[in-house]
Amino acid sequence: MLPPLIPPFRYAIVEDEVYRGAYPKNRNHRFLKRLKLKTMLSLIPDQPVLELLEFCQAQNIRNIHLQVSKVKDNVPLSYSKAIQAVQIIIDPSNLPIFIHCLDGANVTGLVVACLRKLQMWSIPSCMGEFLRYLRGGVISSEESEFIEKFSGEIEIPRTIPQWLWGGHVTSNKHPRLKLKFLDPGVIEQSEQIKKSGTSIEMDNKEDYRKRVNGKYGPSEVSMTLQALALEGLDDIND
Repeated sequence: MLPPLIPPFRYAIVEDEVYRGAYPKNRNHRFLKRLKLKTMLSLIPDQPVLELLEFCQAQNIRNIHLQVSKVKDNVPLSYSKAIQAVQIIIDPSNLPIFIHCLDGANVTGLVVACLRKLQMWSIPSCMGEFLRYLRGGVISSEESEFIEKFSGEIEIPRTIPQWLWGGHVTSNKHPRLKLKFLDPGVIEQSEQIKKSGTSIEMDNKEDYRKRVNGKYGPSEVSMTLQALALEGLDDIND
């Protein structure tokens, strides 16, 4: 009889090939193996334990450690670290990716909220998702201010995932962030697309409107159902 598939604590799907949760334990390794991860982003104070590093090495998963202090009274995450994390997440070469902190709540939630701002979610929508994973269901004033004031320059890779602006760059401007394009030609193509009368920009606005109005939110799948579905996969390599 095969051992059960146990997802990490607070596991959830952020977007296609983007997953979040708490610090993975040994019992979670079999579940994570099914995600076919390329990258594990560890937002924790110290280097991951040896068992986790060995798991990543055995599964050919790149572990990226961004040092983040333990959550105390103040926000442990800096804006520069948040920008680093977002840039790692939006790079298709790093996907699929699992993002985790110690408990899968505050630090991971702040990074996801910053990602949502890049996706042009409204502040209330960012806050609502953040609150969903907090133990007490109350966001601190420091965390709220961090999300509201998050700004800086984000490097946009040559290609972007489909879930970021519909996979198309339609403008070099962002209402809250500065954008630096690694491929300047993308902007030229964008201008040509606009002149050709394409409806891509309107599609993105409609996508944004639906998210803000709650027509659909971040992809979420029942952990139980997902575990059952994954259990049916080929177990030859276990």
